[in-house]
Amino acid sequence: MTELPPRESATSMAARLAAGATTPTALLEESLSRIAALDDTLHAWAHVDAVQARAAAAEAESRQQAGRRLGPLDGIPVGVKDNLFVKDMPARWGSTFYRDHVPDRDDIVVERLRAAGAVIVGKTSTPEFALSGRTFSPITGHTRHPMDPRLTPGGSSGGATAAVASGMIPLAVATDAGGSTRLPASYTGLFGLRPSNGRLPRRWGFPPMAMDFQALGLVAGTLGDIELLYAALAGPDPRDPTSQRLPADPPAATDRPIRIGWMNAYGEELVDPFVRQAVAEAAQRLAGLDCEVVPAAPPYDLAAIRDIWGTVSAAGVARMASRFPERWASDSSESLRPMAERGRALSIPDLVEAVDRLNAFRADVSAAWGEYDALLMPSAAAPAWPAEDEFPREIDGRPGHPRAMNVFATWVNAVGYPGLNVPATPHPDGRPIGVQLVGRFGTERMLFEIARRLGG
Repeated sequence: MTELPPRESATSMAARLAAGATTPTALLEESLSRIAALDDTLHAWAHVDAVQARAAAAEAESRQQAGRRLGPLDGIPVGVKDNLFVKDMPARWGSTFYRDHVPDRDDIVVERLRAAGAVIVGKTSTPEFALSGRTFSPITGHTRHPMDPRLTPGGSSGGATAAVASGMIPLAVATDAGGSTRLPASYTGLFGLRPSNGRLPRRWGFPPMAMDFQALGLVAGTLGDIELLYAALAGPDPRDPTSQRLPADPPAATDRPIRIGWMNAYGEELVDPFVRQAVAEAAQRLAGLDCEVVPAAPPYDLAAIRDIWGTVSAAGVARMASRFPERWASDSSESLRPMAERGRALSIPDLVEAVDRLNAFRADVSAAWGEYDALLMPSAAAPAWPAEDEFPREIDGRPGHPRAMNVFATWVNAVGYPGLNVPATPHPDGRPIGVQLVGRFGTERMLFEIARRLGG
């Protein structure tokens, strides 16, 4: 693994902008320069729009000169994952089926980025339909790890994490349906937040591939940057009814120790020993920081969620196959074709049964949670692996398999809870490792406080 060049946080950029020590145009040109230097190797971007970005930077610079900055995001370069709609920028979803698709409106999160003055540099790479644990698509090829281009930065938000980890941008908006923000963040040494369902409202975009499992995700190099982006984007919107059902995000309790249950294994599932060690070390650190930290059993049935996910995601892929019947066999990603066949074989009762099982799963997790304020566990079962492989060939001396890396991730999406990846003790060979904090519904600020105590 190689050392990455120094990268500046969004918080630092905002402070320099406020002090007049730099300009939005200067920050953008540095971002574009890094993209030009690195992206032929990393393939982090599906589309870079220097024209739109320079216009936004010029507007931010005019506000700066007039003493009317809109807030800390004003003039900061950001990226948006290519499965989200940005007006007048391509939204290809990693697929040749949408090669020429250009939305005529912004998603709500993009509206909020613009209202905060952020400079949208372009669209970050995603695998086709954002359904892979690595980032490869016929549009962008293999997206590669900034610390070692032989490795993958993960998926499906690998473009976002590669762009932030390499210093092309300090912030990115992504998505997370089964770990797609938290896992790539763990592989690249970043903070990655999957908020509670509805905390970041959304409207207009591609159809969901797995019901309501997917939420918007945030990627940044520091905890302070995640909090900055979260503060600008979170909050209800009447166009997203789910966002109006969320409780207020309470601050972490200060009148008692924070109660944390921790686990670093799930039965006989594959987990790298250095991942287990990183979680144990994080638990030990928290125990000395006014936290009550105890071993806990996983509150979820892994076999149940794997079955539910397999059904609902296969149905989603089959829907896309039905939209492109003449081209599907030749133009779709090879890994998606078996999913489409499984989806085509499902009956309406099969789907209703899956929804019933999902509702039962959610109730069971809620009942099994216990008295914990948060849970601590791995984000991913192992560090990054070679980009050409769909999944790690080996974990802890045993053969890998396609579902190995999501042991601790997809259940969070199924119940709609917030999950935060926090960089932890790296692998001895230098590959980053992340630990995951999971909170009850609507408790993102609790996770931020625990991450802060971990040194975030």
